[in-house]
Amino acid sequence: MKKVILPIAAIAAFMATASAQSSRLFAITGDTKGNVNWNAVREITSLDGSVKTNIYSPSENKAVRYQSLANKSITPSAEPAISAIAATGYDAKTNRLYFTNMRGNSLNYIDLNEKNLTVISNDAPAFNTGDKFKSEANIITRMTFGADGAGYALTNDGEHLVKFTTGNNPTIADLGRLTDGSKNGNVSVHNQCTSWGGDLVADAFGNLYLITMHASVYKINTKTLVADLIGSIKGLPANFTANGAAVNEDGDLIISSAVYTESYFKVGIASLEVIAPVKAEAGVYNASDLASANLLYQSKATVKNAEVVAAQEKVSVYPNPAVGKQFKVQIANPSADKYTIQVTDLRGKTISQNTASVAVEGQSLKVNLPIGTPSGLYFLKVVNNTNQTVLNQKLIVK
Repeated sequence: MKKVILPIAAIAAFMATASAQSSRLFAITGDTKGNVNWNAVREITSLDGSVKTNIYSPSENKAVRYQSLANKSITPSAEPAISAIAATGYDAKTNRLYFTNMRGNSLNYIDLNEKNLTVISNDAPAFNTGDKFKSEANIITRMTFGADGAGYALTNDGEHLVKFTTGNNPTIADLGRLTDGSKNGNVSVHNQCTSWGGDLVADAFGNLYLITMHASVYKINTKTLVADLIGSIKGLPANFTANGAAVNEDGDLIISSAVYTESYFKVGIASLEVIAPVKAEAGVYNASDLASANLLYQSKATVKNAEVVAAQEKVSVYPNPAVGKQFKVQIANPSADKYTIQVTDLRGKTISQNTASVAVEGQSLKVNLPIGTPSGLYFLKVVNNTNQTVLNQKLIVK
């Protein structure tokens, strides 16, 4: 059996779909500050919200090419056009910015790899969540990419959570209706007053987080579709509506408003409190939506620490994919005498946890996963007895 030594790049990609932290942050804005047509796409900075690049704005008169998935030209219409956008998600793996129009039934993306601005439109029936002109409840206003690499889009009323993939043969599936958690009380994820609008972000464990327009926060299990109310964001100005949300490189939320141009706000997910304004000297563009490829609980500090310690200890795991529910962890240069090996699923549930002693350099620690462990993607974490993380990475079980 051939042993594979994991490169540092693989460790740095812990809990990420295509890369670790990304500095790319996108905003859907109007052509000018205060404008609410949502017809401009800009890349902004997470430090102060200033504009790095205008990907598209009407005043620049940039030509846009519209195409179907079959690479056939499309006559611009209300659906694929860059206008009235309230939901967008960035896929770093393909370098595409996905979006849908408030009144449209197509899933579109801007191919950021193309020199010329190109919009690709997918009008698969599964993305049609109902007549958006008759009812705003059917409008998709929230979108993000999860730890599994798939995109997720949610209607205002929480009746449709749509999952989509981005490969050569993309799929779209309506997962169905969200269910309120047992402790939500009178605050329902379906309630228009508290829970419509806003945006979605994802964490490194496979969950989604819904930040509503009125700053209520729900944690959504993508397997059970249960939405648990975890609180409300504290410290936002009274006239601030939470319309866009993304995660920065440090694992903090960045919140934008469709009506507030003074600043965006950085919010701690654990405390649900404003940490600081994200503010350029001249203010920011009010934004209907934000998008990044980062995940909550995927901090720079954690990854950097794992890189340094793993490099020193020369940690390796093999085979990966694990065959027969078994794999080994080898530590060529141990700094401690005991190590805890933990395997969790995408929801953060612990599948296996064992503590083993390392008596000699290069000793292999064998791990047997429980009988019946389903095949799929898991996360492997190795911690020494001084509480240093020496390995954080994906583990595939066959």
